[in-house]
Amino acid sequence: MAKVAVLVPYPEMCELIRPLFARYAHITPMSVEYLQASEVGNRAHALEEDGCEVIISRGLYARLAKRSVRLPVVEIKVTAQELGILVLELRRLLSLECPRIGLIGFSNMICDTSQFNTLFRIDLFHYMVSTEEELSAAVDRARDDGCLAVIGGDVVCDRAEELGLPHRFITSGQESLANALDIAEGVCYAIDLEKSNRAEVDTMLDYTFTGIIQTDAKGTVLRANRMVLNVLNRAQKDIVGRKILDVLPQLGEKLLHQVLVDGQEAYACLVPVEKREIIVNVAPIHIDDSIRGAILTLQEGSRIREMGSELQRELYQRGFVARFNFDTFGLKGKTGMALIDRARLLARYDAPILLTGEVGSGKNVIAQCIHNEGNTRGNAFISLDCKAYQADTLDTLLFGNHTTRKDTPACMAELARDGTLYLPHIEFLSSELQFKLLSLVRGKFTHNGANLPVATHIRIIASSDGNLIRHVEEGEFRSDLYYALNVFSLDVPPLRQMGEDILTWIFYYLNHFQEKYQRYVTLTQGAQDLLLNYEWPGNLNQLESLCQRIVLLTEKRSVDEVFLRRHLEQMAPRLMEGTGQVVVYRDQRAVQIAELLQKHNGNRQKVAQELGISTTTLWRHMKKYGIGDDFTV
Repeated sequence: MAKVAVLVPYPEMCELIRPLFARYAHITPMSVEYLQASEVGNRAHALEEDGCEVIISRGLYARLAKRSVRLPVVEIKVTAQELGILVLELRRLLSLECPRIGLIGFSNMICDTSQFNTLFRIDLFHYMVSTEEELSAAVDRARDDGCLAVIGGDVVCDRAEELGLPHRFITSGQESLANALDIAEGVCYAIDLEKSNRAEVDTMLDYTFTGIIQTDAKGTVLRANRMVLNVLNRAQKDIVGRKILDVLPQLGEKLLHQVLVDGQEAYACLVPVEKREIIVNVAPIHIDDSIRGAILTLQEGSRIREMGSELQRELYQRGFVARFNFDTFGLKGKTGMALIDRARLLARYDAPILLTGEVGSGKNVIAQCIHNEGNTRGNAFISLDCKAYQADTLDTLLFGNHTTRKDTPACMAELARDGTLYLPHIEFLSSELQFKLLSLVRGKFTHNGANLPVATHIRIIASSDGNLIRHVEEGEFRSDLYYALNVFSLDVPPLRQMGEDILTWIFYYLNHFQEKYQRYVTLTQGAQDLLLNYEWPGNLNQLESLCQRIVLLTEKRSVDEVFLRRHLEQMAPRLMEGTGQVVVYRDQRAVQIAELLQKHNGNRQKVAQELGISTTTLWRHMKKYGIGDDFTV
């Protein structure tokens, strides 16, 4: 049901209209207010901001409301019956055969009076005004024109009293108010129908994994589904309401003219967007014999460029490719932007880089972004975890074995030539491998078992979860290798310090799993607030797993904080201090409320009093923390 507000100049009208709402199925009364004319504009705007969909008002108030909002404004018009009663009263009072009477007011509140002279045997003069200030002058003009009485509002009646003219006050009774509600009911029904149709279409569009844009006949974007936002990495406000050529200038005027003017389809156009190719199909919308707009479908093409050599194609087939770039996530927070700006600067050069940060903070992602931004982006990105292998195995993987056989597979250092070698957990390298890596950093590669080194060019990016300089000071890591790797350094902050970009990461992984499992979810504002304030001990590793849980385990489309809190607690158990017993972390506020409910046998009034909050706030907290009827969390 559509929300309706009533703004009227007299308190009596409020009392008359309130009981009438019960008759109407499509109207939800949002507000019935008596206020001054000077307050109407601001109040109407505030109501619109709060979700009001229709305003009912009278005369000047209706005009003021129309100037302030884009909502439908239903005008209360005085009915012929209500006005006829006033005319008859004045005719009897004047006791004349055909008295001249002045009708003064705003045209939008007066009914059709074209037959009044014949029906009531009067000479009715109209004085319609545009502003409240004109009313008094209109009374004077009516007197000068020979009117023996006037009909109008408060200002008219006050001026007539001063001039000694008989007068009657125009009332809006139940009949005129009911007529206005009848009109509002029809408007509300149309609004409900449009909302229902739009919700059905929006749901259909949001459940598809193809980007869809609708434009009008002039090329202005009317609608864009969530996949468009993902593909173009832009917000809704940056797309809807703008010209399609501002959103996708690569389409070109010629193609748009072909669709919107000539009515021809444009099929499988390749549009470059942020180093990717987007496949766009454009079809005109035909209604009768005219073109009313267009529908564009967007699908993301391949992210990987076609490589020239057999070796490079083999590298991609074996997965030696960096999947991420700096535009993948669209980080916009202060911390995220500072990180990206620093990493972009370092990516310009081929010097070694040392990344530091907590486990799961995203050092591997940053390494891939640096590779794809730098001069080595056309070649292999090879990641070799120094913690994952025994020293001998790691040595063989990295430097291979010298042999004269042509079919011997290349080692990682060979495959990474002219590309990037990323070495996580660099602190776990053995002393021997530290020496060999130092030589590689300096541009010399030696096969295991070979006598002579060969020149090579490899960009080295290393990372450590801890304080690598401590290992140097304790003699566990070569200082010369440390300084060779630390030409550039970059500290990757933990997720809890990423501010608003926590949600950016969440939406990235949610979109990934939604597309993978073909399930679509949304997060309530409460859920988003919880995720923003969570500590994230597992950083991106935990966040990615949580997003997968959300998509797979939610039983409804909208995910709230109760669901998230339960799964975060399951994912992050703690060991009880001094024991090996696993305990699940509980929010201390939730525990406090649950204990008080048990203490007072579920009496919410007593619990609220002890907490110093209202029972309504207590109920909201119980819902927020998922406290059940058994008072447990």
